Amino acid sequence: MKAVILAAGYGSRLGIFTKHIPKALLSIGNKPIIAYMLKTLKKHGINDVVVVTGYKGHKLKKYLIKNFDFDFSFIHNRYYRRTNNIYSLYLAMDKVDSGFYIINSDVLSHPKIFEYLHKSEKKELTLSVDTVKKLGEEEMKVRIQNDRIVEISKEIPPDDANGEYIGFARVPKRNVNDLHEHLEIVIREKGKKVFYEEAFQSMIDSGIKLCYESTRGLPWIEIDTPYDLMIARKEVFKRIRCST
Repeated sequence: MKAVILAAGYGSRLGIFTKHIPKALLSIGNKPIIAYMLKTLKKHGINDVVVVTGYKGHKLKKYLIKNFDFDFSFIHNRYYRRTNNIYSLYLAMDKVDSGFYIINSDVLSHPKIFEYLHKSEKKELTLSVDTVKKLGEEEMKVRIQNDRIVEISKEIPPDDANGEYIGFARVPKRNVNDLHEHLEIVIREKGKKVFYEEAFQSMIDSGIKLCYESTRGLPWIEIDTPYDLMIARKEVFKRIRCST
C-alpha cells in the first residue's frame, strides 16, 4: 500500500513558528514532525509515498529527498491558500490505484497507533479514532454504532460523540473509487474549502460502511497552534519516548 501525506496547509494559527517553514517541518525533539511518521512507514514496509505540498512546499520537498530513501511522488496544491485538505486529497487520487493510507502531516503520534491501523483486519475503510480523550467543540468527532462510524463532523455535540478522528485512515482497494467519487460529489456541492471528512460522511450517507481502529489511549496530538506545539514538545513527545 501507498501512503498519501497531506502537507499543503498554511498553518496560519501558528504565527511566527511557520513564517519560514511548513508545519510538517516544525521541530519536535530535534526532528521535524514528518520524520516520525516516515520512520513508522518505513518500519512497516511502506516505501511508496505521495506528498501533497503547498505552503513552502519546496522546502519540504528538498528536506524529504535529502534525508529519506522513499519512492516519493510530489503533488503541489498551488491553491493551498484558497482550498482546504479536501482538494489536496482529491489531487492525490490520480496517484493511487490501489489501497493507501491518508496521513495528516501535522499529527505527532505514538508509532503503535499507526501499527494498529496497519494491522487491522477490517476490510472496509478504517479510521484511527481516539475513544478516550475528553472532547470539545473543535475536534473532528465521530459517532459509532455497532462497531461502525455513522457520523463524522466537528458539528457533533461533544456529549453525543464517541471519539475523535485523529487524521490517519486506511483506504482499501475496494474503496478507492468510492472515495474518489465522493470527493468529487462534495467538491461539486460544497466547494474546495471543506474538510475531506465531508467525503467520508457522504460515503456513510450512501450506505458505505466505515470502520474505526482505536488509538487505545496512546499519546498523539494535532499541531494547529503555538499552544499545541508547546504541549507536543513538553508533554506528548516525552510520553511517546517513555513508552516506546
